[in-house]
Amino acid sequence: MMKTAWETLLSIGSEGGVLELKGRLTEDGWYFRRVVSDMEEGSRRFSAEGSDEDGLALLDDYAWLSLYPLYVDNKITTAVRKRVLFHRYRNESAFSAWIESTFPEDDWEAAKLVNWILTSGSTVVLTGAGMSTESSLPDFRSKEGWWKNIDPRTVASTEALSHHYDLFHSFYKARLDNLDQASPHNGHRALANWEKYGRIDAVATQNVDGLHQAAGSQTVYELHGSIRRFRCHQCGEELPRSTFIEKEACSCGGRIRPGVVLFGEMLPAEAWEPAMEKMERSDLSIVIGTSLEVYPANQLPAVTRGRTAYINKDIQTGAGDFDLVIRGNAGEVLTTMNTYMDEVLME
Repeated sequence: MMKTAWETLLSIGSEGGVLELKGRLTEDGWYFRRVVSDMEEGSRRFSAEGSDEDGLALLDDYAWLSLYPLYVDNKITTAVRKRVLFHRYRNESAFSAWIESTFPEDDWEAAKLVNWILTSGSTVVLTGAGMSTESSLPDFRSKEGWWKNIDPRTVASTEALSHHYDLFHSFYKARLDNLDQASPHNGHRALANWEKYGRIDAVATQNVDGLHQAAGSQTVYELHGSIRRFRCHQCGEELPRSTFIEKEACSCGGRIRPGVVLFGEMLPAEAWEPAMEKMERSDLSIVIGTSLEVYPANQLPAVTRGRTAYINKDIQTGAGDFDLVIRGNAGEVLTTMNTYMDEVLME
């Protein structure tokens, strides 16, 4: 009968001693043993054995995730990660030690945020232009953006709609042409995936492109409206896109426009009010890809009762108010997080 020597798979520092999980591979699979060493007494005892799937249940009497890891073998890293990501930590120092022992250094912050999501009772996400730029849509407020070269009120305002319609129409037609070439990226799909798992409650977005819905997100509050919908500015009748493209007039004689919030207009109450309500009640709010410059959407994270996290390529003034800040492209960070989320949620 094949039976290998005992291997140390996990070693944990406890008060006054060391807690170890040892494993031995047999023809029937892994067999595990819990070993407790008392440094003061100089004693060492084999206190429990079993063939549990990963052996970690043998350690649960010791609240081992509140202690400090000394060694984690690669053979059980995935199993330990799952426990780490689902654990509700009270000891921040121990939490950091487990993250650093079981995840690559570049992913420590992402893994920490995955834990916050998995242990949150309610999570709301706020997204900005940084989510769309990775789908090849321009960010008008970036360092190279349109707003740096032209006054936005000349193209994206009620004044432009009323008095400079040709310029207004050209600007939004160009945006629609760009949107026709765009598709959701893995970051959009990650958020939709987490909603499917029941891990986020809603996405509030400053973007008007509809890419969250295209990726599969169901509860999306479009704070600045949608460029995919069209209506008469005068009577409010909803009309097909073709009427805007062809510069047709409404039957009432009014001009047709995209359903976006223009400069000089209020945010739509049907999006703003539920987004504010969910954010107020959330245990965790995650802000992704926004400059934090646009009022009033930038006020949403401040109303949450819980933790706050900020993901952005360029870290802005005010980011210090967040509990966790991750510098990076939205799509890349969310894709990394989604890998770990799938690892622990998919059976």
